[in-house]
Amino acid sequence: MPRSQEHPEQLRRPTTPAPVRKAAATMYIGVAFTLLAVLVVVVDQATADGLARHLEDAYPDYSSSRVDSVKSSILTYLFAIGVAGICLWLWMARASKKGKGWSRTAATVVFALSTFIALYNFTQHFPLYVTVTGLLPCAVGLVAVAFLWNRDSTAYFSGRDTTA
Repeated sequence: MPRSQEHPEQLRRPTTPAPVRKAAATMYIGVAFTLLAVLVVVVDQATADGLARHLEDAYPDYSSSRVDSVKSSILTYLFAIGVAGICLWLWMARASKKGKGWSRTAATVVFALSTFIALYNFTQHFPLYVTVTGLLPCAVGLVAVAFLWNRDSTAYFSGRDTTA
């Protein structure tokens, strides 16, 4: 008897419940909003250089080279946060769809940390539109986390069948 006929239940993969599929789809939307946040910074730098003007207004005693140095540090920070965010969105979406038990907790922790970082950015000398745009992925993250902690999602991640 072929191996697949001996234990057919082992070959069947549980159906991903709608809330988990919605969470994953929401996470892909989070990728788009994170890209948007990064693009806002890129467009600003390519056109108006609002960050430099904002820094010059905030620190009038800084030399031009010091403003450039601070601006470079801020841009490195913002781009690193953006790249990390995109990677984490993709990783969490894939892990959630696969039913990895740790993915809900990890997504919740990532959401909490990213929200903290976004709120921290309000204490920094960033142009307001850069900071506000950084909150958009957090709003999406809240929706994704809510989907992940739905009752049907809980059953899926714990391996219990709720279709009976």
